[in-house]
Amino acid sequence: LKKKRTIRIQNPQLRRIRNELRALLSQAESVKMNEILDKKWELKQSEGFWNKNHPNYKSLRKESQELTSLESKLSYAFDTSIIFCPVCMSIDKDMTYNPVLKKWYCIECYEASRKFQIEQGRPDLYP
Repeated sequence: LKKKRTIRIQNPQLRRIRNELRALLSQAESVKMNEILDKKWELKQSEGFWNKNHPNYKSLRKESQELTSLESKLSYAFDTSIIFCPVCMSIDKDMTYNPVLKKWYCIECYEASRKFQIEQGRPDLYP
């Protein structure tokens, strides 16, 4: 997306479907993130993770780095998605896309942030 875009859903049934899908995706992200964090915890508790002389040290560290990378990618994808507003954390509102910051905001938070940035002399952040 290269332009500011607002998505409004008027139909109450479609709103309900949208909100339930967002809640489902949010739960799925939470479950996956917990799995990743649990695996990282198990790795750090293993015998060779902290001992450089252990034969599995390098493989455990590599696996930990891969999990951290996966965690980072998942977090970034979720943070830039249309699932929730990063300001108010709402998942049940119409959203506006900010092409400069590459994030979706609820309409209210977008307008409030836009007004604030204009007052601060940075109108370019919120077209």
